[in-house]
Amino acid sequence: MLLTRVITASILAPFIIWGILKLPNDYFRYIWGAVILLCAWEWSNLAGLKTAISRVLFLVAIVVSLMPFWYWTDIIAHIAQYLESSDILKYSTAIDWFATPAVAFWFVVSLAIKRNEKQLLKSRPSIKSKLIVGWFVLVVAWLFLDRLRHFHGPAFVLFLFFLIWLADISAYFVGRAYGKTKLSPHISPGKTIAGLNGALVVAILTAITLGFFYDFKTIIKFDFILLSLTTVLVSVYGDLGVSLAKRWRGVKDSGTLLPGHGGLLDRLDSLLAAIPIFYTGLVLIYEGTLK
Repeated sequence: MLLTRVITASILAPFIIWGILKLPNDYFRYIWGAVILLCAWEWSNLAGLKTAISRVLFLVAIVVSLMPFWYWTDIIAHIAQYLESSDILKYSTAIDWFATPAVAFWFVVSLAIKRNEKQLLKSRPSIKSKLIVGWFVLVVAWLFLDRLRHFHGPAFVLFLFFLIWLADISAYFVGRAYGKTKLSPHISPGKTIAGLNGALVVAILTAITLGFFYDFKTIIKFDFILLSLTTVLVSVYGDLGVSLAKRWRGVKDSGTLLPGHGGLLDRLDSLLAAIPIFYTGLVLIYEGTLK
């Protein structure tokens, strides 16, 4: 199982890194949009939709919701290119307010899972409520990764991916080596407090590396350490949130697309939660100190 996961990750990682760094913004957003739709297909099953038509309609709802943001980001990006100035970002901040409910949502989810794990497992949300949550999470994830790539560049997108990947790898191996106390024994017995601590340590080291690479001022280095810690912490509970949905549905994996990993949601659950947190923090740092 571990070998299969490693092989799959080793094949996919170079393509993902190349795509982040080299693809034009339009192609990147198309591919990211396709990934989101595949996640939406898997989520529609976890939510309890049973017919192909109903699941396709859920995907249509995602696409329709993305279009206004898609065109608005395009307009801002073209104006910025025409003016040859990044100051156009200040005209784009209205959409950034959409990150506020996303950040609040993930903090509430994290707190709810930490404090009320058993009660959440016993609850039975309606299909409608699960579809609304899935729609919101997926639209927000597409929107803010797209904006991160457009307005802050591939380097920060790559940093976010590495941050989540390294945190996930360290949590797995530290948890296996030293994990005794379970982080969420009823939702995901494999996760441990030691694994979480390992992920947080890696978050600090990754942020420090970024700070020295860009030669940030000391205060900005500390800002990125705090942002990386918060992003990784919330990402862990994003993973647990999808695990909870799988428990409700009575399945082990969200799909079978990735050998050794399960479905796309099984691999992207942490990233989906991390995106709005990281984007919001980066905007605050940018506005406060980097600009």
